[in-house]
Amino acid sequence: MSLSEPRDKQLPAFLTLLVTLIAGVMLVPILVPDAAHLVVGRVLSVAILLTALWAAGVRPIRLLFFVPLAVAYFVAHHMGGVPAVTVALSLRAVFFAYTTVLIVLHVLRARTVTGDTIAGAACAYALTAVTWANLYEILELLRPGSFQIPPSWLLQPSGDPSFALQYFSFITLTTVGYGDILPLNPRAGGLCIAEAVVGQLYVAIMIARLVGLQLVQQPSASERR
Repeated sequence: MSLSEPRDKQLPAFLTLLVTLIAGVMLVPILVPDAAHLVVGRVLSVAILLTALWAAGVRPIRLLFFVPLAVAYFVAHHMGGVPAVTVALSLRAVFFAYTTVLIVLHVLRARTVTGDTIAGAACAYALTAVTWANLYEILELLRPGSFQIPPSWLLQPSGDPSFALQYFSFITLTTVGYGDILPLNPRAGGLCIAEAVVGQLYVAIMIARLVGLQLVQQPSASERR
């Protein structure tokens, strides 16, 4: 399956990816006890990677992104250390960014508005936030204290900030801005500005595209007679 296939053939993959993303972002904090957040979150991270690969289409060029990421993930999980985790997060950000671009191109090339295009647009938007969350994690890992994170947001026992920064990424992308987590240096601020701009442009462009397609699909007055 690839993004060049006929419309609606990607729909199961897009819907599966969207459900997995929603589960990781929304359902885990609500349904999973705090002590299990980190473990369940890591499992869902792997599920998101696999479903993103499915949505993008399993092709050799895409495996060039995915296989090194899988190896880096394994090494980071079993060995730890700042260098290994940084490499894993960097490859993850690149893979998600690449997948997001593929899905956006797929949606923009669509001739009609279908469940496929809507699901694809939603996946790309959510993946944008996930991509930026990885960038925030890298910055916080390399420059500790780049973000002001309340202690209650850190996953114990290691004080992992991954979920806090994922939440912060979605809040920044949607420009909600609760102010509970804050950037504390110009690098963090620059990343936040970039995400906010991308998020607003994405919504504006994608809605304009989908509405335009929908208007084209509507029969004219003469055709309805």
